[in-house]
Amino acid sequence: MSPKLSYSQVISDLQAGKLGGLYFAMGSDYYLYRKFLKEFQSTFRQHFGENANLVQRWGAELKLATDVSNLLGGGGLFSSASLIMLHEIQDAGTAVKTKLSEMLGNLPEDTVVLAHYSVSDFRKAKWLDAIQNVAQVVSMTSPEAAQLPALVGKMATQRNLKIDEAGIYRLIELSSGELAIIDNELEKITLFLEDVSEPVGRGVVDQVAGAIENAQASQFIDAIFNRDRRVAIQTLVEIDHQGKEGLPYLVSLLYNCLIQLMALRESPEARKTISQGATSWFFLSKLGSVSKNYTLEELQEATRELANLDLKFRLGSMDTLTAFTEWVSKVV
Repeated sequence: MSPKLSYSQVISDLQAGKLGGLYFAMGSDYYLYRKFLKEFQSTFRQHFGENANLVQRWGAELKLATDVSNLLGGGGLFSSASLIMLHEIQDAGTAVKTKLSEMLGNLPEDTVVLAHYSVSDFRKAKWLDAIQNVAQVVSMTSPEAAQLPALVGKMATQRNLKIDEAGIYRLIELSSGELAIIDNELEKITLFLEDVSEPVGRGVVDQVAGAIENAQASQFIDAIFNRDRRVAIQTLVEIDHQGKEGLPYLVSLLYNCLIQLMALRESPEARKTISQGATSWFFLSKLGSVSKNYTLEELQEATRELANLDLKFRLGSMDTLTAFTEWVSKVV
């Protein structure tokens, strides 16, 4: 079995230009996975150029394929692309995963593959052992508690936020140390602050984190994705009753999601750009399956109107809840 490399070791190797042929990422921390993907794709482009082909598939898509060897076109799984990323393969079904484990052991020299197993419950399976035996295994397990403060500080710096020690520890406390949630909270802070150079302490963190819960944001986005008008409006009202600070964040988050949905509606291969800069991996995995719930024209019109609403909200010329509810009623 190939050795399981530490996350920091893999990142260091990629940043030094070292690229393997097959990686198997194991673990449920999507923040770490997103950072890994950024370095992984950057190093790949250094080796193969900006115009090299990229194909991405999710486990749920692989499960529906009648013949996984022909899924990616060109007569074979690896004949039409130099970089292939298979996300969340635990959802692919045993037969597909067994076939993949056989194919991944014999890759062409100009093909680089990443397979991602995004759950932390690593059950025993022949296909799992087979992939681990031939791949560089990368751990995507959340860091130890002692490592979190320094990591959160770096995450804030990447967003040009000046957060003090009290703010960092408060973020960790509120998120139970979940990096994906911390990343979402830092995004909220960026959206709320008129000037990101302002110091961020415990008070700002409490104010922003209390504006809208991640569970509510997820519920609202899911309702929009699935065209469930009743749940979307009900969630808006609940958020508004908690304080109007949450609605502007929700508008910004929804706007970014609609932009990503439009890209996927135009071309499924848009995932290759979305995955490099998605607002949140928390929502990215849902986009592909719901992108066809709206026509491209519907998404274009909805996004234009939402952008206009956002501007009016910021100018204070319109009641946020009323206007946002009307937008939902019209679009969803």
